[in-house]
Amino acid sequence: MIEFFSMDFKYVRKNLHKAVIGLIIVVVGILLVLPKSESKEEEVKDEDVKLSHWLVLYRKSNKEELYKGVPGNKERSELLKTFTVKTGIPGERPTPLPKLLEKEYFLIVEEREEKDNLETAPYFLKLNIPASTEEPYGPVPYKECNGSASAGPNGQCNWVLPGDFGLHGVAGNPEKLSENDPGSSGCIRHKDEDITYLYELLDPTKEEIRYYVEDI
Repeated sequence: MIEFFSMDFKYVRKNLHKAVIGLIIVVVGILLVLPKSESKEEEVKDEDVKLSHWLVLYRKSNKEELYKGVPGNKERSELLKTFTVKTGIPGERPTPLPKLLEKEYFLIVEEREEKDNLETAPYFLKLNIPASTEEPYGPVPYKECNGSASAGPNGQCNWVLPGDFGLHGVAGNPEKLSENDPGSSGCIRHKDEDITYLYELLDPTKEEIRYYVEDI
């Protein structure tokens, strides 16, 4: 009987050993497969997201960044270029903030040549910010201008000049980008070579071009 028990114990130990080895192989196999599955899932997600050009304006800093990648996601985009710009006059004729118009971002919706315009030459990239031919020449309501002499009732901003909001050049006058200049009537001024670069690179008829604005 003792001999039988000894043989039975050896049999169990041998099979248990095989079972443990088999379990280890299964676990290792699962661990090797999981990363591949996650990688494939990430690839599918990347394919589903349409990569495009997008920009972000730092309004108080007068800086603007151009990216190519997932709109609004800097970690999944490539920074192509940084521009020094001049925005609207703070508190009087500001470059509008999307959040004050219940938007996450604006869109560049049109490009045009303006080589004979002494204010915006050589090019103009229009943003889909509401504008009109009558006062206040911009979005209503837009109450960011409390205390300004040009503000209307309840702090409604008045941009003084009619016209679209957008990105444009300085018609060969770099002083319009200097610290001595108070700013534009809501648009974003660029060096002529910078707006030319953007005009030649971007095409709103072929891709959605988002324009984010941060108040920093």
